[in-house]
This record gives sequence, structure tokens and C-alpha cells, in this order.
Amino acid sequence: MPVHNSDVAEIFNKVADLLDIEGANQFRVRAYRNAARTVSGLPQSVSDMVKDGQGLSKLPGVGKDLAGKIREIVETGTLKQLKEIEDRTSSELSELMKVEGLGPKRVKALYENLKITNLKELKELLRKNKHYIVTYGTW
Repeated sequence: MPVHNSDVAEIFNKVADLLDIEGANQFRVRAYRNAARTVSGLPQSVSDMVKDGQGLSKLPGVGKDLAGKIREIVETGTLKQLKEIEDRTSSELSELMKVEGLGPKRVKALYENLKITNLKELKELLRKNKHYIVTYGTW
């Protein structure tokens, strides 16, 4: 099954989100987000570029390391690093990011400050404390 640019961008964005939740270096997180934007905006397929042996590291925001990760995704359909991060991070925390208005920083704050680890706990918190709905600063 061919890997599309959107697949690579989605994997890079997920890596960035999970690294952000972990509190990783913001330059590293930003590098993944920038590479995701670059790949998603390319007029040509990264799969074709890999097949043709084109230099992915010459793309804006994509260095040697990220070029290798793109190649890995194209060749295997997945990224080993993503699996490793997912293994360290609760999958339920990444599920929380699907809630509108919750990004990695808010999910991290919910986890660290209120020990919220899943959607059920968040719903219970909101049911009991309706002021959390409008007052993000209390997290």
C-alpha cells in the first residue's frame, strides 16, 4: 500500500504531540511539526522521491535524521520511534487530544496537575466542577 505525504505528516504530527506531552525539547517538537508541514505541502509524493533516490534532506526543515525517518515510513508504513513513544505514553492521554480545545500542552497540564489520564476522568471532573469548562487557567 503506497504511503502518501499526508500519512508521513500525520505520523510526524503525532510524534510531535507525544513528545510535547512528555515535555521534550521544544526545538525537537517544532522540527517534527515543520517537517510535517513541509511534507504535506509538497507537490510531489515523498514515496516517489524515495523511489527515485532524491535527497529528502534538501527539503526545507528536513535534515538528515528526519529524511531517514521519512524513508523508514515510506518503506515500512510506520515509524519505529512513534511506537517507542506510544509505549512510554498512555494511549489514553493521546486520545484526550481529540477533544476540541485540548492540545498536548493542556493534556500534559491535566495529567500533571489533576492526574487526569483518560476521557472518563475528564468528564467526571467537568461534571463535578463545571467552572473548569470556562476557566482554563485553573489547570
